[in-house]
Amino acid sequence: MVKPLSQKTIQIIKNTAELITTNDTLITKKMYSILFQKYPHFKIFFKDAPENQYMKLADALSSYAVNVEKLHILRPALSSIAKEHVRVSIKPSHYPIIGMALIQAIEEVLGDSASLELIDAWREAYKHIGDVLIEIEKEMYELQER
Repeated sequence: MVKPLSQKTIQIIKNTAELITTNDTLITKKMYSILFQKYPHFKIFFKDAPENQYMKLADALSSYAVNVEKLHILRPALSSIAKEHVRVSIKPSHYPIIGMALIQAIEEVLGDSASLELIDAWREAYKHIGDVLIEIEKEMYELQER
């Protein structure tokens, strides 16, 4: 069972949704740049990804920010993302690395607007959505093994 987000985090995510959605493509472009610079071996997971992969992630990031309290709305998209993760063999151990790159990108793109409170909330939110995806992916991996 995935631990729910704290009410404080939900409120911060809702309050910063516009800031994130306004900068979503800059954040995700930067995230991939950081990720591949620090962990070049992660490129293998994206070898078949479309050139606009950063835009797909930007859409997912913005959708999450806007619907943080309504994950049921995101379930079809999350299932699709999980299916792709299983196809390329993303594992739970990969999530902290990608999360580090995402949080660093948010900090760099937002600059002074990225308060410690905002960053902490987005860390918790990333961990939450990562745990949701890991749970969905676990079921998919188990089905594959059968």
